[in-house]
Order: sequence, then C-alpha cells, then structure tokens
Amino acid sequence: RFAAAATIAALAAIAVPTESFSLGSGSLRATARHDTRCVSFPAHVAGVHTILHSAAADVNDSTDASSKSVEDTTEGSNKKAEEVLTDADWMIVDQILAGADDDAALEGMVTAAIPSMHPRLVLRLRSEAAKAESGEEGDNEEERIADLRKIGAALTSVFDERLKGGRDLLAEFLKSGEVRKLDGAIGKASRGGKLDMAFFTVLNMNIRDAQYEASQLSEEERAKLAEVTVPTDDSSGVADRLQILQHIYTRCQEELEKSVSPGAGLLNKLLRTDDINIRANQLRHYLGPQPNVVVTPDGKEVPLEGNKEALVPSSELIEAIGTAIKQIRTVEKAGGADVSTAAGLVESCRQVAIEARMAIGEAYGVDSDELKDFENGLQPVFRPDSGSSEYIKGD
Repeated sequence: RFAAAATIAALAAIAVPTESFSLGSGSLRATARHDTRCVSFPAHVAGVHTILHSAAADVNDSTDASSKSVEDTTEGSNKKAEEVLTDADWMIVDQILAGADDDAALEGMVTAAIPSMHPRLVLRLRSEAAKAESGEEGDNEEERIADLRKIGAALTSVFDERLKGGRDLLAEFLKSGEVRKLDGAIGKASRGGKLDMAFFTVLNMNIRDAQYEASQLSEEERAKLAEVTVPTDDSSGVADRLQILQHIYTRCQEELEKSVSPGAGLLNKLLRTDDINIRANQLRHYLGPQPNVVVTPDGKEVPLEGNKEALVPSSELIEAIGTAIKQIRTVEKAGGADVSTAAGLVESCRQVAIEARMAIGEAYGVDSDELKDFENGLQPVFRPDSGSSEYIKGD
C-alpha cells in the first residue's frame, strides 16, 4: 500500500471504459459491457475534482472496503495555513520561468521540474491555480502571485495529461482478454516506466468505484454470483470487474517491487498484506538466514554446513522504514495529509517494525547482535531525541 514517493497529483474524474471479466480457468472473458460512468467515488459527478494524492493515499490504497487510497483533502488544506515557500522553491520557479518562451515550453519546463519539486511547492501551485480558476483575488502582499498561478495552471495541465495516459493504460489492460496477456502487458508497461502515479491514481479510483458497486448487491444477487463462472448480466459483472482490477493492482505492485531496493520492496509487500500470519511468513522468509543446500540432478536437496545470508538485510528494511516515515511527515507538513492520517500511516510502519523484530528474534535469538542492531537502527526513527528530527518534521 505504500509507494515511496510523496507526489501530489490533480485527479480528474475520469471514466474508464471497462468490460466485465470472468476469472475462471485462467482466462478473462469479456461480455462487452462498457461502463462509462464517472469514477469519482462515491458520487458520480462530471467535471474535474482537485484531490491530493500523497504518500498518505499510497499507503491506504488497499482494495478492501475501508480503502483510503485517494483522499480529497482540498478543503482541509485550504483551511490550514499555507506553508511558506523556501529559497529553493523560488529557485525552481525562476528556472521554470526563465525557459518558458510560450505555453508549450512552460509545460515542458514544469514537467522536467516535477521530480525536484517539494510537496510544499506542488500544493501551493495547485492552490493558486484553483484560486485563479475560481476568480479569487491573490494576496496583495505576495508580489509574485501571478508567477505562481501561471506555473500552477501549467502544472494542472501536465497532471491532466498524465491522468489521460493512466486511463488509456488501464483501458489497455482491461482489453487484454486473458491473464497471461494481461501479465505480459503489465510487465511491458513497468519496463517502459508507465506504472506511474497517474496510472495508480486512475486504478485506485476505479477500484473504489467497483467496491461501491459490489456493496450494493442484494443477497439474491450475491448468491447468483457464487453459482456462475461467466458473468451473464451487469450485476454479476460487478464482482468480476472488482476482481480483475484487484489483480491488476497486485501485479503492478509486484512489478514495481522488482525495481526498487530489497528493503523498500519488502516494506511495500508487507504494507499491502492484510493477513498478519502471511506477513509473519514473509518476514521469516526474507529476514531470516537461508538454508544452505544443493539440489542433485534427481531433485534431492543435500544440506551443507552453515547458512546463507538473508534475502533482505535488516539494515535495508530499517532504511526503507525510515525513508517512509520522513516522506509521510514531509507530506503532512506540506498540507497533503492531516495529523490523524499521518499518525495512522506511521503506526502502520511501526507495526511492521514490531513484527520484523519478532521474526529476527526467532531467526537469530533474542540476545543476538542482529536483533540488537535492528532495535538500535530504528531507535531514532520511532523515538527521536529531538523535536526537530527529520522523522518528526520531515524533509
């Protein structure tokens, strides 16, 4: 549930034409039911919605009924005092304006600058663009309000284009027709760098929409779903739509986990796993020493002396957890997440650390150096010695 990037995206209410699929016998059979509803959840409202997609949303984009993957925090952010831009933020603004001869060049400069933008700057630009669109007057004390609004409008346009790309990619996945083709398409998209924030934004919104539809089924309709393997009408297609979207989400997460550090990949895997017993097995598998065996030509395993190193060193998991906490606090400070949401996300990471400690203790012993190193490494993360710590204030 956690993607290690505190990116704020402007979410449009995008309708994705989807088809109803069956997951029987490893194939996806379309019934040519095209859903053109607007996927802003739960109300289907046409138009553009300003929604902040941050690390807070990423951690909670699970596919269960309590999904909080995309939080509309615009109202809360407006009520909160805007964070003052730093000299580094203004330097980025100046660099963008210096290379912006026309609208196309401006959008190009904004696109290039997005990776280096602090969430604080992104939020401010989005806020100013929204104010300009609504006709709200700028702060007279801010001499450069026009510059911010100009760049904010370009940023909105860039995000909207990215969301269209995410919508098209999801539509392509849904038209794959069978599981193997779908998995191949997802792998190809991952290698091409297309599984970005915009795609997950659109995917999360569609999952939430499908969950809402599934929750409206009557008991009779649910019983019918249990009896059929191929959807025969729109109602029975709802559950299969949710299943295929959940499958797409899981496969995309698995592909992304291959491209990040082992520690970050493991943390992501654990945070999107709800079952505590499954998490325990994952932790023992990745953090514990691996058996040292060789396999003979006839398939027999011959144990050798000693053990191999853990698949994921505990130090890498410590680093991943620490990075996650800093990113959560950074987004919270920028106004992209409220205090309660940020606290919940930090607690999720803390729970992973607790379970990891137990797994390391079981594997190496309660008095082992491995366990002591793990505890000492997380001490400044969850018990910082100063109120100005980056694990409290963010970057």
